[in-house]
Amino acid sequence: MKDIENYKLSGVHEALQRLDRAVGRLESAAGKPPRAGDTAALEQKLADLRVQHGSLKETAGRVAGRLDDAIGRLSGMLEE
Repeated sequence: MKDIENYKLSGVHEALQRLDRAVGRLESAAGKPPRAGDTAALEQKLADLRVQHGSLKETAGRVAGRLDDAIGRLSGMLEE
């Protein structure tokens, strides 16, 4: 009976080792999970990127408007 119990425990131990290695591979593939202190830094970085995105979106809108105006003027010149 002891042999069966040892065999079962050995199997559980091996399964836990395989699980630990698999989790390690997943963490490596996904990058290291953020630590508690890193969360605030990531949130700040995200906020900064959102501000930058808004600024770039605004600039792109102005550029698109200017291009539309220039294309309109060129089209008008070609029609003359």
